[in-house]
Order: sequence, then C-alpha cells, then structure tokens
Amino acid sequence: MGYPLTRDLLFGLEPRLNSKLRNQFGRVVRFHCPMWDGRRETLPNIEEFLTQLVANEDLLPVIRPTGPHFGLEELRQFREDILLEIARWFHEIHHAKRDPSPIRDQLLQRIKDCENPVIMSFNWDYELDKAVFGKGPDLADRLQIGYGAKTVASPGIVILKPHGSLNWYLQKVGQHIKSDRVTLLWEPSDRNEKQFESIFCFLRWRGPKSSHGRRYVPWIVPPTHMKSFQHPMLRGVWRRCAHSLGTASKVFFLGYSLPAADWHARYIFRCGFYNDPEVPPRAGVRAKRAGSPEITVVNPDNGAFRRTEAVVGKNCNWIPLTVARWLAGGK
Repeated sequence: MGYPLTRDLLFGLEPRLNSKLRNQFGRVVRFHCPMWDGRRETLPNIEEFLTQLVANEDLLPVIRPTGPHFGLEELRQFREDILLEIARWFHEIHHAKRDPSPIRDQLLQRIKDCENPVIMSFNWDYELDKAVFGKGPDLADRLQIGYGAKTVASPGIVILKPHGSLNWYLQKVGQHIKSDRVTLLWEPSDRNEKQFESIFCFLRWRGPKSSHGRRYVPWIVPPTHMKSFQHPMLRGVWRRCAHSLGTASKVFFLGYSLPAADWHARYIFRCGFYNDPEVPPRAGVRAKRAGSPEITVVNPDNGAFRRTEAVVGKNCNWIPLTVARWLAGGK
C-alpha cells in the first residue's frame, strides 16, 4: 500500500534526515557497519542495525564509557530520533493517500465475509485500521473493542497488533494530547502492573501536532532481533493472538514472509497451531478447536510458503500470487 519494506527503511530514511541528524546517522552507521560506502547494497537492514544499537547500549558503559564519538545517552536519543522519523514518514504516506485503495477495499470485503474475523498485523501503520473503524462519536469505544483492549460478546472485526501501532502512545506522551482526542487502551489494574505506563490511542488518523515542540513518539516495538514484550498490554495482545490461532477454522497468511529472525512470531504461531483437536485442552487454558484449521498462504515466494508450513507443522494451501492479484481474482 505504498509503505517501504523493512529492507528499504534505512536507505529511504537517510535523505529525509536534517543535516545534524544525517551527520550523526553517518557516524553511528559507519561505526557499526564500517563497510558502508553510501550505497544501498552496503547498508544493513534496519533490524540488523537496531539490534547492534541495543547490543552497544549494553556494552558501551563497560567497554568505552565515553563512547566512540557518541555516549550512551546520545545513542539512545539517536535511536528514538530514527523511530520518530520513521513514524513521520509513515504518517506522510498515509496523509498523501487521497483516494481509497482498491486493494484495501477488496481486502476489507473479504474480511467482512468471514465469521468472527480477527486480523493479526505486524505492521505499524493504520491503513487497514482506518478502513475498519472509520470515524465518528463512538470511535473511542470501537477502538477499545477493535484493538482487543475491551472484551465483548460480538466485537466485529478485531485487529491485533503485537508490534504496536503508530496511533498508540505511552502515558508520558499521550497525557499531553487533548483529552477529547485520545482514548485509554490500557492502564495498570494491580500493584504488579504499577511499574508500567498506561497506553493511549490517538483518535485522529494522523500524527498528533504540538504547538509546544513536543515529540510524539508512538508506542511501537523497534524492529530488532531482540524485541521486548514486557508490557502487560502487549503480552495480552500476544495471548489473544495465540487464542485466535488456536480456535480458528481458517487462517490466511497474506504476503507475510515470516523472517528467519522473527522468533517471537514463530513461537506464537507454534503456540496457536499446537492446539491439536486430538489432544484435550487443559482446564481453563483454551477452547478446543472444532477440527483442524484450513491454512492458506498467499505469497509468490515459495521460500516464505515453506517457512510458514514448517512453523505451522502441517500442509498448507499455497497461492503463488501477490495479495493484490489474489484479491482481484487472479489465477
């Protein structure tokens, strides 16, 4: 839908940076990736790069407290600056879409034709979210239910986003947005959760604007090989993902490549599909699936299909088409 792929993020991001941040970008990248010569081919993908930054944050205070041209706090600030710039880039892409996407509308119609549909999205953007939830005076309630924050008997379409979303904000950020433009998605319910911040959802399909120079960094899980899912809301989303996979009668993998390094996604798929109908579930753990699910992988990449089938642990249907061609009825 016009958003850059993970492998293209850093290369496309660098020209967008202001001169100060671009200079810092060059210093940090060249330290971690000395073979980078400005060409796309020598630039690491963002997962590799941010993973190196996380590792450096752990080791820098021990090995070189003053840092190689940058200190620990500067490195952390740089990582936040990069994520904020990516968020701004994605907001701009969404804002530039004046006309409805035919792919999005075709996908939405397919989803509406399903019984009790649940969407698992590892994307940060809210393109599909906007199409599903729309706008209106009751948007706050629809978002709380639609994102799985509030449980009701008939929720309609549910969108589970285990990697966060561009319209989600931690309390330290969300508390500065006008109260009529945010809704609360999660807050601590007992003393064990008091260490975690509440999560707010912005009620406009764009990035918040500030007249005081505030930086509205969304609550997204950075694309690293060592992702952190300690926050109770994210843990709840992952549990809901496993439950949905474990009770579904049909599952579609649409254009998802299942990266080799995304171990958390692999684990949640194993947990979900391990709910074998031949094995009675333990009391109180999960509802028993009504038969083996029908699993379909829509992806022209045979490697992605094989990786998915290996994780699922059973034969899957393969449709070797792009999602756009499949939605358009391609054969």
